Amino acid sequence: MKLNFYLNQAENLGHLIEMISVQEAIKIITNRATKLEDEKVRINKCLGRISSKNVFATINSPPQDVSSMDGYALNSVSLRKISSNPIKIIGESAAGRPFTEKIKKNECIEIYTGAEIPKGADIILLQERVKLKNNYIIATNQNIKKYQYIRKKGSNFKKNTLLLKKYNLITSRSLGLIISSNQTHIQVFKKLKIGILASGNELKKVGSKLNNGIISSNSLLLETMIQSFGAEPYDLGIAKDTKSSIAKKLKNIHKYNVLITTGGASVGKHDLIKDVLNDLGMKLVFWKVAMRPGKPLIFGVLKNTLILGFPGNPVSSYVSSLIFLKPLINSYYKINIQTPIKKGFTEKSLIPNDERQEYLRAEVYLKNNKYHLTPVSKQDSSMTSSLSKANALIIREPLAKSVKKGSKVNFIQFSDIHTNI
Repeated sequence: MKLNFYLNQAENLGHLIEMISVQEAIKIITNRATKLEDEKVRINKCLGRISSKNVFATINSPPQDVSSMDGYALNSVSLRKISSNPIKIIGESAAGRPFTEKIKKNECIEIYTGAEIPKGADIILLQERVKLKNNYIIATNQNIKKYQYIRKKGSNFKKNTLLLKKYNLITSRSLGLIISSNQTHIQVFKKLKIGILASGNELKKVGSKLNNGIISSNSLLLETMIQSFGAEPYDLGIAKDTKSSIAKKLKNIHKYNVLITTGGASVGKHDLIKDVLNDLGMKLVFWKVAMRPGKPLIFGVLKNTLILGFPGNPVSSYVSSLIFLKPLINSYYKINIQTPIKKGFTEKSLIPNDERQEYLRAEVYLKNNKYHLTPVSKQDSSMTSSLSKANALIIREPLAKSVKKGSKVNFIQFSDIHTNI
């Protein structure tokens, strides 16, 4: 079924849709990303941000011809008869303190790395390649090549060279390049604002007395992942399983580009998230994705805010964030980067799969230039202990047949997405 069908059916008719595929869900979600405003930010605050405009060099680098080594600057013509006409040392050039006179034939200056090349010089003789006597160079064993050890003006980059394309992640490497162009600010997208709401009578803040409850870990899990993905998380707290409590927590939903809810997304008596959002005016786009874990996923639109309703189990929220939230954030920032799907060999046999796409937590290691994956023993979506041990997800297609130990499988590695997740 086509993308427009889902959008029209859900938004115009408002009826529920049966499970859709993971791929179709990703298309629908990412298609809804809107244009973000940008801002000018000081360069030392730009690490990890996304450029909204091309960045061009404002100067030449280096601004003049400079020496790449310590040695002696001279005209190569002077070397033709050095045995009978030694070369006199008449001064020096250091970085920031150039020699300002022109070098004549049979003259040279002592020069240091980064120092400007004086007029008349076209070669650097290395310190260890010359023989000196009474302030003269009387011999050299260097293989002579014109412009040797001279960094030409603009050899790093020339004025108006494109240094960083728009829609690119700003790294420490790109910052070093831009700073060397004498620029103090970069135009970047404003950070995507994502609100996080946890719901459930059983949830307690960390440090609380449990009293038959459990610690709410999903909010921090999602917060750290959102930060790693380059967006700005906002913790809206914990809502009780009542419509009034949930609605109260969502009173300022318009402040956020995206709202993520965790818990209350299924069909139980206390799963009220979808009902409250509908009451607030959400247009439901789809509910339920053919995947495991993470089936009861809500996606809707409330005015200018996109809604992603994740299941309450921590593993479901984690996997849903990798599969749906990361591509959505990339779409807002105009980043066209796909998580690489790798191939490896399973260390355990796998049973046949049902109609849902399955993501198995696994430990992956590299041996003899091949990836080997061991699925963790407990795949229950509440098991954060097994999630913490895993560093990859084996992807099993719907209705996949059983496979034996040593069979080839597809997987995504967490470190390919971000080292922190």
